[in-house]
Amino acid sequence: MTDEDGTGAETSRDRTRAATLSLAVAALTALAGAGEIHAQETTATDSVRRVSLEEATEIALRRSPSVEQARANLSSARSGVTGAVGSFLPSVNLGYGYSTASTGRLDPTGQAITRTSYSTQITSSVTLFDGMRRFHDLESSRKSAAAQRQTYQQQRYQALLQVKTAFYNAVAARRRVQVEQARVERLRNQLGFVRQQIALGQATRADSLSTRVDLNNAQVALLNARQNTRSARYTLGETMGLREPTAPAEAATLEPDSLDWGLDELVAVAREQAPSVRSARLQLQAAEADVSSAQSAYWPSFSLSGGFDWASEAFPPENRSWSVRVSGSLPLFNGLQRETSIDRAQAQLEVSRAQERAAELAVRTDVNDAYSQVETAVAQLDYARESVELARENLRVTRQRYRQGVATIVDLQQAQIALQQAQVDVIRRQFDYQVGVAQLESVIGSDLEELSPTPRQTSGAPNSIDEERP
Repeated sequence: MTDEDGTGAETSRDRTRAATLSLAVAALTALAGAGEIHAQETTATDSVRRVSLEEATEIALRRSPSVEQARANLSSARSGVTGAVGSFLPSVNLGYGYSTASTGRLDPTGQAITRTSYSTQITSSVTLFDGMRRFHDLESSRKSAAAQRQTYQQQRYQALLQVKTAFYNAVAARRRVQVEQARVERLRNQLGFVRQQIALGQATRADSLSTRVDLNNAQVALLNARQNTRSARYTLGETMGLREPTAPAEAATLEPDSLDWGLDELVAVAREQAPSVRSARLQLQAAEADVSSAQSAYWPSFSLSGGFDWASEAFPPENRSWSVRVSGSLPLFNGLQRETSIDRAQAQLEVSRAQERAAELAVRTDVNDAYSQVETAVAQLDYARESVELARENLRVTRQRYRQGVATIVDLQQAQIALQQAQVDVIRRQFDYQVGVAQLESVIGSDLEELSPTPRQTSGAPNSIDEERP
């Protein structure tokens, strides 16, 4: 009896030692793999260019293809104004000629007699009256150029929206990595705690296996988070017009600022100064000027022209003459061309009116959607932060209950998952807020800081997703 008990105790100790050795080897292997991954990630991170939000937007505005195209269109529209102004100026032309021809006669020596002549003309003409067409064309050109300026402004803020979204997405991806790292660290500590409980006979091997499965899943999630971070950096670099990946500066954060404007105030501001609305209104005014320009074809036109001529058979020419002429015309019938031009201009005027109304309605909808996103994110962020604190406390209590044998490993797993989900939810709400503000600025065409009646105050709420200490 004694020998059997001794043999059984020795066998049990051997199994415990073997299991402990296997777990230790597995733990060291996992730590070594994680350390290698972390080392690779650190090396890759050190080689990535880091920029602040201000630097990212500045580079994007310089290199954005859409902004460059809008800038070229603006230059073209400004040249149209130059052409319209030039129609008020007189035209000046310089002409000259030289000719030599045979007269069909012979001189006393029998040679053919030729005749040579030289001539020079300077002529000038100016339109005195054309039914105010030039004035209407100038007004249309100026309004079109101003509308193109608003389109350029709109493209700038569209580019800013894209780069801000990519920037905040990269920050959110980096914060997600921090959350997953904290989760892996908690599960490693939990695995050691479960092994202690097994050694004390207060837990089963199934608890250890379940915790190891959770740890493996957490490490996979960490790898995916790091991969998403790399993808976000390439996306940020692409949005900025760069070929290499770009990361946000270490000081970049998702913490929201206070929004000092209400929905009705923002809608009113957008209806007055949104680039899309302003552009539509200016295009409407240009269309009205085009109608007036087309109607000017019914008016008579008057022009003044004159010039100086020099002509002689010797060079330089000595015979001089000048001329002055005032002429006018009144088109009686031109094959309904005037009526066709007026109909087209009026049709474009109706289109411009519809576009103006559509722009105002679209701005109202866009501001409401963006403001609702910001407002919802602020409300959900308060709940998400509270959920993080509650989940942390729940995890602490569940650990105590598990140590006492009251809670199961499933309860502990659920507490870990609840904390991780709450931390991720905080990141999502912060990201939604920042993107919503960027959308508001894109629609309005101005930074909210420039519009805010009072300086914006930075929220002093604590960061709820910092890496938790073991």
